[in-house]
Amino acid sequence: MDERVSTPSRGGTKPKFLIGGAVIAVALLGLVGWAMGRTGSTAYFLKTSELAARGPTTGAAPVKVNGNVLPESVRRDGLVTEFTITDGKADIPVTTDQALPDAFWSAMAEGSDEVEVIATGSYDGRVFTAGEVLAKCPSKFKAKT
Repeated sequence: MDERVSTPSRGGTKPKFLIGGAVIAVALLGLVGWAMGRTGSTAYFLKTSELAARGPTTGAAPVKVNGNVLPESVRRDGLVTEFTITDGKADIPVTTDQALPDAFWSAMAEGSDEVEVIATGSYDGRVFTAGEVLAKCPSKFKAKT
């Protein structure tokens, strides 16, 4: 009896991998297209001096503004918080009735003089009313002297 070991042919599995790879690629491209097509998904933020120069916002689309919080400007009354942000060229007062992130309050408690935030909302030419405020996490790693 002749015992030969037969190996399965590899030709039958190649199309399966090509079709599977194509399905995955199309799904990924579809997800990226969907995410990029959402309103505000590619919105960048303005510096405070750019927003001040632009003036009051119009329309339904919210604006994102970035700046450093002036520590002495933070006032809190219940959930309403007011503070001023700056880019060193222009100061803009911000008010929000939304809860601020822990990173904001922990940086303030540490006495950090540079708490960077991105606020999303509308600007009436005088005060920026934020519906959302994101705070950059303060650096915990400082060189020992």
